[in-house]
Amino acid sequence: MSWIFLAIALVIVAKSPLGSALSDRIRHGRTGEGIPDARLEELSTQVSEDVAALRAELTELAERMDFAERALLQLRRPDALPQAHGAERESGTA
Repeated sequence: MSWIFLAIALVIVAKSPLGSALSDRIRHGRTGEGIPDARLEELSTQVSEDVAALRAELTELAERMDFAERALLQLRRPDALPQAHGAERESGTA
């Protein structure tokens, strides 16, 4: 009797998406979904080039941010900012 339940469970799993994924894995091995090794190599090369380009852009953005921070620090120096009119009155006439 338990063999019947086991057979029914096996058929249900085989018809499910999990069973389909397992059968694809058995058929095609580790490359996944039948993608040829040459195509995987091409995708790997493309991803590596994209990562290198993103690193270059990130480096450029970091340099620009450093420049902007230095420029803002120069503007924030007390002698670089003009005196407010209210501050002169309070310190001079009070």
